[in-house]
Parts: sequence; C-alpha cells; structure tokens
Amino acid sequence: MKKYLILITILLFSVLLIAENENAGTSGFTFLKVNYSARASAMGNAYTGLSNDADAVFFNPAGLVQVNSPQASLTYMSYLDGINCGSAVYVYPTNEKTSLAVFAKGLSATEDRTIADEMGQYEETSGTFGMSDFIFGISAARYLLDILDVGINVKFIQESLDDKSASAVVFDAGIMHQSTNEHIKVGIAIRNIGKQLTYYTNNEYEEVMPTTLTVGFNYHPKEKFYTTVDIYKPLDNEIFGKIGIEYKIHPMLALRTGYKTNASDWATGGENDFLSGMSFGTGFDLNKYNLIMDYAIVSYGDLGFVNQISVKYLF
Repeated sequence: MKKYLILITILLFSVLLIAENENAGTSGFTFLKVNYSARASAMGNAYTGLSNDADAVFFNPAGLVQVNSPQASLTYMSYLDGINCGSAVYVYPTNEKTSLAVFAKGLSATEDRTIADEMGQYEETSGTFGMSDFIFGISAARYLLDILDVGINVKFIQESLDDKSASAVVFDAGIMHQSTNEHIKVGIAIRNIGKQLTYYTNNEYEEVMPTTLTVGFNYHPKEKFYTTVDIYKPLDNEIFGKIGIEYKIHPMLALRTGYKTNASDWATGGENDFLSGMSFGTGFDLNKYNLIMDYAIVSYGDLGFVNQISVKYLF
C-alpha cells in the first residue's frame, strides 16, 4: 500500500502543477518542446513509458536506470525551414541502482535580412538574420523500489535571436512504475519547470516556460514488440495523445511507426494533410560493432517532412 501511496501522491502533485495557468498560450523558449531521438520520433514520440536508452533524458529521466552499460548517443535532425538540430548524450550507470548522464542539444538557422521603407514596404535584403538555441543538462536516475524508479534533469538554456539573447535554468522530473502486469510499465514526467535568468530586453520581460506533464504507457508482451501511448498536457495548449509501435522483424532490424492526435495543428488544406502527424522509421542493431543506428521521418502535412538519424555506441 505504501508504494502505491507514493505513486498517487506524485501523480496528484503533478496534476496540481498543470491544472491552471493564467499564462497559457504565452510560453517562451518553445524550442524546448522539440526532442531529438530518431527511435522515439519514429514512434510518434510516445516514449515516456519506454525510455530505456540514452534518449530517456529528453522524455523521462527515470528510464535511465534501465541502461545497463555506458552508452553514447548522437542525433541529427533536418527540421522545417532549413533549421538544423543536433544532440549528444552520454549515460554512465554507476551501479545497478543509479545512472548519471550529461547531454547537450541545439538548433540553428539563418535567413536573409529584409529592409523595409517607412511605409513597411519591402525594399531589399541586407546580410543575414540568425537564431540559435543551446541546452546543456545533467541527469540522475535511481532505483527506489521493485516497482519504482525516479529521475531528474537540470538544464541550462541559452537562446539567441540576431544580436539579442536570453537564458534560463529548468528542471525535469520523472518516475517509471512497473505495474502488477509484467508486460506494462507506466511513466510520468514533468518537463521544463524553471526560471529565466537573463532577458532579451532591458525591461526584463519574463518568458513563461513551456511546462508539460506527460503520462505514458508501455506494453511489451514479447521481446520483439512494443506498443506505447503517451498523454500530453502542455500548460500552453490542449491535451493530446501520441501512439507508437516497434516490431523487430530480425535481430538486426526493427520497424516503427507512430501518430500524434494534434495533427490538425499542421493542416493547411493541402493534399498531404492526411499524412499530418504520422511517422515511420527503422532501427539497425549492429551488435558486432556495439552500434545501433536509427532513422525516422515525420510528416507535417504540406509543411513538409522532418528527418532524424541517431547513432548509439554501447561501451
């Protein structure tokens, strides 16, 4: 009973954190919502209840306890509008009950700077206009009980827009619960709770962090098969869901697919709207070389496709 009281208390506390927010719809540092992992992306980013590799730092840090040996992960993502993104993670299990990790991720983009006249009419271009975002973080995860692991991230953020910049420090916290059914795990994560440190302007206008509560379920009836479901509740948006499937058709090859229910966010009325929110991918387990390679393609309807590739090395 005590174990379940712990879980209930954490869940209720999480719900209270996101129940009401007068700043809904006005959050800043929105790039925090973009997570990098080709495996997770192929599964619709429904990863909170799975998170059993280095990329757990981006979804549910409690999942790092499942990493049994040191692991490094690199991801590159070609995002919309020529935005380039990347991440690096290193996980080190100190013993059977504790894992530590360090990670970094960022994005950058440039475009032509346009010059307008006094009437607001376009005149010409002059040089380029750039933006960049960078995150550095540390993670710790700990086995507490046979049914409960916990984890936390601390992240420093630097965001730049042309010659202006702002910074913040944020926290993530998560739990991983093994249910009485050995095939089902439940993950709960609260992400991006924090405080702005520096500001874009001298008036110190403070951005609201894009805090999100996620509850995820992982059904793993066979070694070859995973089904995952996540329920997301951002402070600045409506609740939505994600679903993912992974099936290993060969010890070296996995196929994946996923879907996000907020696909209408990218609907523009074009012929590719029916693909919005869908994702597909593959995974190659090169055990001989201690390498895992993952690829994902995600559809944003007529806005285009996003590609990700991840490489993991198992020490």
